[in-house]
Amino acid sequence: MNPIRTDNRPAFGVDFAQWLRQWQAAGAMLLEWPPLRRLLLPQVPIALHQPDGSSSAWLATGELACPVVSGPGDGAAVQVLQLPVDRVLERSLTLPRLAPVDVTQAVQLDVAAASPFGAEQTVWGFCTRRIGGERLRVDVAIAARQQVEQNLYEAKLASSTPTEVWVLTGPVPDDAGAVRPIVLRGFGEGARQQITRRGLTRHLGLAALALALLAALVVTPTALQRERARQAVRSFDALQKQAAPQLAQREALLRRLERVQAVSDLLGQQLALPPVLDLLTRTVPDDAWLTSLRVDGNKLVLNGQASDAAALVQRLSAQPGAHEVRLASPATRGAGAAKETFIIELKLDARRYGPVSTGKEAS
Repeated sequence: MNPIRTDNRPAFGVDFAQWLRQWQAAGAMLLEWPPLRRLLLPQVPIALHQPDGSSSAWLATGELACPVVSGPGDGAAVQVLQLPVDRVLERSLTLPRLAPVDVTQAVQLDVAAASPFGAEQTVWGFCTRRIGGERLRVDVAIAARQQVEQNLYEAKLASSTPTEVWVLTGPVPDDAGAVRPIVLRGFGEGARQQITRRGLTRHLGLAALALALLAALVVTPTALQRERARQAVRSFDALQKQAAPQLAQREALLRRLERVQAVSDLLGQQLALPPVLDLLTRTVPDDAWLTSLRVDGNKLVLNGQASDAAALVQRLSAQPGAHEVRLASPATRGAGAAKETFIIELKLDARRYGPVSTGKEAS
């Protein structure tokens, strides 16, 4: 028979059961800050009935309470009976800074060990305040249930109104004269706690709504600008679609113009034989002749013989549209020859001697 082994280790090293306690501890720590406590926790009106039979109006905010001067507290949401100090047992504990649930468990264990009453007759309560950086002082009050119920009967409070039982152990100033009463458990504190929870939920909702509105105010201009940019992009895309035929025609026209310009540039670099031959006929003297003529773009290469090759170069240089006229190699005269053999290179203006001639010399 194989034993069944149960592994209680938390998944991924995280104990999810502790999350609620950690959040509660974090919330309690935040509510210790007075401005945040005043902002989030509601003020519950309380009618506090003293042992001498008098009553006064108080306001409770979470674990704090402070008297007000508005009157005896008639019509308050919660009735509170102040139990005389001489009818309770007081204890004081110093604990490390624990979560509220852990503090309650520690106090419950201490009360069970220290109470002189039976378990059914023991009622207790406590209040905490921080001392130093990481320590808590816990004031504990222990009383007999029969004694507390007798005091409630003698006070003749309305049974229809929830009644709490407080023990004020002396002034423990917190802020603005507030004190931390010890609330005995099991007598009606649930009504005030419910009011506090509802108020806290309402205030948190209002705070969340305010933050959402603030975030909306911050985000709205950016969202509007983004929407405008998107609308501009959509309008531009629609305009491009509408202008696509015209753009295509423009691109086709530009391509044709490029081809025309390329042809024009090509023609501007070419020479036509008729005007070139006319130039040579007028320029080359009768005692000279050409044996070959080569045309390379707007460049001419002349091979031939003449009585004076240098004079022929000068005559060609003087012609309109002719430039860079030179002897490609020195003119030579053979032994007993009457003529010089020459190779002359020159360039002609294609606008005058080209296929499309203007008949004018280029400026």
